Amino acid sequence: MKLIEIIRYKWNSFKKALKTSAPSEKPQQYKKASLFPNGKANKAALSLVMRGVAEVLSQKMNLPWKVEASNNTLSYEQINSSKGKICYYITDNPETPQPDTLVEETALNVIDQFDPRACAIHLIYCALAANLDKPWEQTFVIDDKQLLEYTGLVRRRDLCKHEQLSILYELLRQPAQILARIVWPKQGKVGAFTVADLKIWDITVLRDYQTDKAGNTKLVGLKVIGKAGAWAKYFLNKSEYHYSTGVITKKTVQKLFSIGKQNIGAARMLVWLTFQVQPGKQDSVMGKTLMEIAYGAEKVSMVEQDRQLRRSLADDFETDLKVVKDAGWHVEVNQGTVWLKSEHPTKRPIGYWNDLLNTTLRIQLPTDAQEYLALPENQHIVNNNEDTLKPPTANAIREARKAKGWSRASFATRMGKSISWVDAIETGHRQVSKKDLPKIIDELELE
Repeated sequence: MKLIEIIRYKWNSFKKALKTSAPSEKPQQYKKASLFPNGKANKAALSLVMRGVAEVLSQKMNLPWKVEASNNTLSYEQINSSKGKICYYITDNPETPQPDTLVEETALNVIDQFDPRACAIHLIYCALAANLDKPWEQTFVIDDKQLLEYTGLVRRRDLCKHEQLSILYELLRQPAQILARIVWPKQGKVGAFTVADLKIWDITVLRDYQTDKAGNTKLVGLKVIGKAGAWAKYFLNKSEYHYSTGVITKKTVQKLFSIGKQNIGAARMLVWLTFQVQPGKQDSVMGKTLMEIAYGAEKVSMVEQDRQLRRSLADDFETDLKVVKDAGWHVEVNQGTVWLKSEHPTKRPIGYWNDLLNTTLRIQLPTDAQEYLALPENQHIVNNNEDTLKPPTANAIREARKAKGWSRASFATRMGKSISWVDAIETGHRQVSKKDLPKIIDELELE
């Protein structure tokens, strides 16, 4: 055997022995559980505050906005005679600690840009917050893979990933552009309170870019780090104040996202029903009420004077009801409205418009939501936040940092920490705190 072959043989044997005797530890992988643990439904914060945000995103200028005389700020006051007062405002700088409330013309321009699909994002935030122990203190984290799945965008084969993520980025900020001032009177044992913090959602969207061979920069990943505002201390607090949650289904979220821009009437119905229909109850809704939710009271009133417009709106209403049913909602039409109840309706009878306005629709939660409510409480838990993740091991942190090519000083700068802090966590003398966990996972890409 030649000398070179002998050296190669011994070197290969040595490398094989190293692998067998001392396997290197790979950076620890973290995988968040699905927001929908049974693949179908989950609890969500569906309080009046959350309902108002959904109304603003979906109803837009159909709401009774007014200009406050004191500062010319545009506001919408949620009508709530028996409870507290909630005034909603619009901002275009939601990332700042104290966002500015916009005056009339500027606010109207922002409202005009709101996309009903952002209601689906808002519902996702509602679910993430409701599954934290103290959402007014803790943050939730959600990445692009989860968002693409929950919204159904992952199935859009006509869009490249850059286009999908660009759509998401535009929508992720919109729920945070709505602010609220809450003044609540004493109710029973619950004392009066005022929420001075106007932020409803504190949202940070981190984006990753790559440059292709042609020099084009493309969005390849994003992540949302979010926190509920101070409202959550009063409406998502199990030990004090109010605690208000409901159920959302994955099917509703995906349907809402897919039809939001093209089929606004059906989207508005889905949003309204999500907040309106209570678990375990069958709500009765007048046809006129649901039509006004879908198309606005002004339009419903206007078409009454025009036969052709009435016919067109009745067509839209039938179509939109089918979309609501496709999303899993149980909708039963009054027995007397035969032409509307039939799957293959015949010619509409004389007086069909009044029949349509006065009919009663009985609506129940989707089967997926009812099945979720029937599950034992311990099967409702979702591990989607930093509190449920084990801190990475010292070796995992060290190996991930080296894989990035960062020095300890560089890593310390990125984390906003000292080099001694890096030394402590990489030697196991200190564990990563809950507060630093989301950032270290993001920086080292340990998901």
